[in-house]
Parts: sequence; C-alpha cells; structure tokens
Amino acid sequence: MPSTTPATELSSAPASRFDVTCAALVSSAELAALFGANGYEPRLDGAPTVSPVKYAVQNIGGLSCTWGNDDAPVAGIANPAYDELTVQVLPDATAAQIELHVGDHPLDDAHPFGDSSGTTCFADSGLCTSNILVGAAWIDVFLQGANVTDSASGADVLALASPVLSTIAERVATAVASNITPAVAAVAARTDCEVVLPAATVQSVFQSAELPVHSTYNSGGWGVMTGAATLAGVTRCIVGPAGSDASLANLEMLPHGAWAFDLAQVRSGVWKTHEAVSVAGVTELAYLRCPVKTVSACAVDFIVGDDWLRLGTFINGQRPVEDADRDQVLELAGHVASALK
Repeated sequence: MPSTTPATELSSAPASRFDVTCAALVSSAELAALFGANGYEPRLDGAPTVSPVKYAVQNIGGLSCTWGNDDAPVAGIANPAYDELTVQVLPDATAAQIELHVGDHPLDDAHPFGDSSGTTCFADSGLCTSNILVGAAWIDVFLQGANVTDSASGADVLALASPVLSTIAERVATAVASNITPAVAAVAARTDCEVVLPAATVQSVFQSAELPVHSTYNSGGWGVMTGAATLAGVTRCIVGPAGSDASLANLEMLPHGAWAFDLAQVRSGVWKTHEAVSVAGVTELAYLRCPVKTVSACAVDFIVGDDWLRLGTFINGQRPVEDADRDQVLELAGHVASALK
C-alpha cells in the first residue's frame, strides 16, 4: 500500500467568494428536521462527492457543500436508505447562463425562494431539485431522502424541504452582500483530446479490434456545474467504438485542481472511499475506485503538474469488476500522464 502522505506540499483550496461556511449554511438541527432521527451524520465540510466538475465550483470561488450518509446508490440502483443534501453556489451568474438553463428547467414563482426559483419534488426517494437566484448568485440544491411517509406526495416533500431552501437562500443573500472579491477570469478548456487521450493508446490498452473515435460530451443541459466547468476550463474527452454510445475511456481534467490532493483533503476524508495507488510517471499518490466483484465503473484520480485528472472506464453495469479492469485503467492513466508531460 502506498503512503498516504503526498510527496510535495500542494496548494490549498481556493478561497470562497461567499462569506459563509458549509457548517453555517445548514445547521445540524435543520438537517435532522429534513432527514429525521435515523443515525444520519453529515459529511465533513469541504468534502463533496469527489469529482473534478463539482470541485470546479470551488475553483472559481463558488461554494460546494454536501451532507449525507454512506448508503450511496451503486451502479444506478436506488438505495432507500441514502440521504444526501448537496448545495452548490456559483458566483457572478450571467443572464446568458441563466437563460440557457431556464430553457430546460423553467423558473417559477409558485414556491419562490430568493429572487426567483424553480423547484421540483418527487415523493419517490424524497427527492427535490431546486435552482435559486439571489442577486448574481446561482444556487443549485439536490436533496434525496427527505423524512416523509410512504404515502407522501411531491407536495409533502416540498413542504418539508421549503424551510431549508428558504434558509439557504437567505444565508447566501447575506454572504453575497459582504462579498467584494473581483470576478474570477474564465479559463479555456483544451480541445486537443487526441493529444490528451490518444485513440491509438486506448485501442492498445483495451485490445480493441477497431480504432475508437472521440465523441462530444453532452452535459444534458446547462446548470451550476456546467457553468462552473466552463469557467474553470474543465476538459472532457470521451473515446469509444465508432457508431456506439458506449465509451472505452473518458477523461475529465480540472486546471489548477491539484489542491484536491493536498494533505488537508486527505486527512478530512475526501478520499476515504478510494484506494491509494501509484500511477506510472506520477509523483503524487493517485486514488482508485474500482471495486472488484461489484457491478460498477472504474476511475482513477491523479495529478499532472497542477491539474487534476479523472480517468474512467465504462463497464456498462453489465458485469462485475475484474482485476483486469483495474489494471487497464491504471495502465491507461500512465499513458495519459506521459502524454501530458
């Protein structure tokens, strides 16, 4: 097992543009009212679901907070015991960004929070999604596991969620009022996926009969994470068989995201569900999620320079993970690291 101490001192997390911490944004009492007395424990501040795209929100000075338990769904199969509240706040949301989002997710005033909002709740899984605008701050809320009865309706879930949605909007509004930090400049994403993730290398590692092709990433609409990823310059590359929606490999790269691997992040438990591994040609520890004998996907997170890369392989949820899958994702990660140096 590799050491869990990074080889060098990495930069710390970017400062938030909002003068409020995750702990102050939603209190323990408010979480208990939302989820009930079911042994629920909030995750640590600053430890959202590990993803370069979610961390892109923080990279541009946004706020990203997640509370939840460890009963996360596996391979897309719902888990009734899973609780999660994720709140992400994007600073300096522009009218053009909001217009792109509203085309897919209209805002309405039936249950207003902040200046304007659009909220949808479902009785199934006690789930709500909400987009709230407060001045130039764009708040995205995902809630699952609200403590309602089996006979509850979507309206009942909304009634339970409304107090915390209102509170979040009010606290962000106060935080925005004290924010005087200039806007964060946008960073351009790379467009040379053939250099970052060469199709011939993917073909070799996966022993594909045909040379795979690069495909365009479809974000499925514009939202807070899409906006943050655009501003932060997140690069996405997908390679798979020609004429197929399946992928052999996919890559996300967050410029200046190496801080997610610093000692404070490791100690806070951000990577606690990952296995510390080594990637050829990479000095710092990498983190792998590729649980053998489970029906899951494989992904390894690692650093090249000051950038955070996540390389994933898609098994399509049709079979359990095998040792060979782990070997392939780590081998390909070494090739990617070499190509970027």
